[in-house]
Amino acid sequence: MSLSTDVYARGRRVHTLTACPCGYVFDPNENRWKHFLEDHRPEDFGLSPLGERDESADGPLHGGVCL
Repeated sequence: MSLSTDVYARGRRVHTLTACPCGYVFDPNENRWKHFLEDHRPEDFGLSPLGERDESADGPLHGGVCL
């Protein structure tokens, strides 16, 4: 994965993805979200497939107790 960083006035930093881990190289003004939406699935990034939930998602947060 390749990133570029531009620094603007008052120290504002903007990080831009320039190449996807799959090898796709973006054009300078191309919308990055379109590539991820159209060419990738959640599983490509180690996430659960759409519509599937982890069984622990229904449990309490941080090991707490359900009342």
